[in-house]
Amino acid sequence: MPSLILTGHPSSGKTNFAELLAARALAHKSSLIKSTVIINEETARPDKSLRECYANSTEEKLTRSALKSEFDKYVKDPTKLVILDSMNYIKGFRYELHCISKSAGQKHGVIWTLNRDDVAKAWNEQRSKCSSKENYFYTQDMMDELMRRYEPPDQRNRWDRPLYRVDVHSTLEDGAFERLGLSSVNSGNQDSADGDETGMAAEQALNRSVYNMHSLSDAIRGSSQSKVITSSMGTNAGFKRRVGSGFKRAVKKEDGDEVQVEPKSNDQAVEKASENSSVEKAGLNPLQDDKILETSKLPVAKRQVKKMEDLIDAILDSFLLDVQPLKAGLSTTIQRSAESNVLHDVDIVSLKTMNEFLVAQKSISAGGGKIIVRIGSSGQTRAIESKRPVQIAELKRLRRQFVKWVTANPPNDVSEEGIANSFLSYVQNQ
Repeated sequence: MPSLILTGHPSSGKTNFAELLAARALAHKSSLIKSTVIINEETARPDKSLRECYANSTEEKLTRSALKSEFDKYVKDPTKLVILDSMNYIKGFRYELHCISKSAGQKHGVIWTLNRDDVAKAWNEQRSKCSSKENYFYTQDMMDELMRRYEPPDQRNRWDRPLYRVDVHSTLEDGAFERLGLSSVNSGNQDSADGDETGMAAEQALNRSVYNMHSLSDAIRGSSQSKVITSSMGTNAGFKRRVGSGFKRAVKKEDGDEVQVEPKSNDQAVEKASENSSVEKAGLNPLQDDKILETSKLPVAKRQVKKMEDLIDAILDSFLLDVQPLKAGLSTTIQRSAESNVLHDVDIVSLKTMNEFLVAQKSISAGGGKIIVRIGSSGQTRAIESKRPVQIAELKRLRRQFVKWVTANPPNDVSEEGIANSFLSYVQNQ
């Protein structure tokens, strides 16, 4: 079945998002989803509380193993939508889930739920006081540790594509922040050049993690966070590193000629710096004064609250209608080994059929023709078009290859006639 993997910091709003996602998927206009299943720590390990699932490294391994087992059990039905509601903060674990979906030949996607750290911690504290479930919250040290160990998804990796980013903070009303005793204005988003709060939230989550490597910050900052990256490597512009122009000579073109502009000497640079410092000390910085005046004249933009339903519908439209199912490769294909008695039968029947083939082809000329080969002990025959006579050495080589191929691909019909037909088809295709 199609699967969507939720990932994000603890207490960032994943469970509420998963429940709403399941409801919207059933009501989607495509009618492709007939039922949904939500997998989380509570369903995978019902005998353990949420805090006990992440108490230590051993419990974390058992939790991931239980989640993966539940995921593997439901992923083969194409009419169900599997939603894995967990942190899934390890990229290696997300790769294992991707391989399970790939071996099943189903659609696979990752949703990164982003939220402010103070909101997540406030929700966790509120849940510790009001939740009816015992130990259904994290300790403060556990939350800080999980946030530091979080490995953000990267759309450059095939197991993290398509990657959908949802900023839960942008869907909260101002009253929700007031009840938590927090401000609705995120100070970290004021530096966003394009006003993309989702991109800033992703970059803040990356800064909290110790796994900021492999130019991941450049990929997050360069690509548009409001769009879904479904191509093999995303946009080319998103992965080009920004190279600073410091210590480089600028090049100007005048009348078709290239003119190299020499950098200023150290004396000129020192003189310019002293002039600027004297102006700043005197309080006569016209550029700064003009900037302050222009900023004061700008109207204060009202915070726009997004609807979670609209974000989910956009994700479902892209995932259900545009994303193609994964194709199983050699690494994810389940290899079936033939039984020992089947290999013994294949060896005997193929040898007998090879001898019958050598006798039958004596009736054709050097240019080839139609031959009748006797298969099995029941007296059945099969007609084969042969373009040329096959030498005995070549036929023995094909028989060895056929027996080796059967060890990983046993025939569906293991009767004498079925094995003989499989061998003749193999020879004819070669």
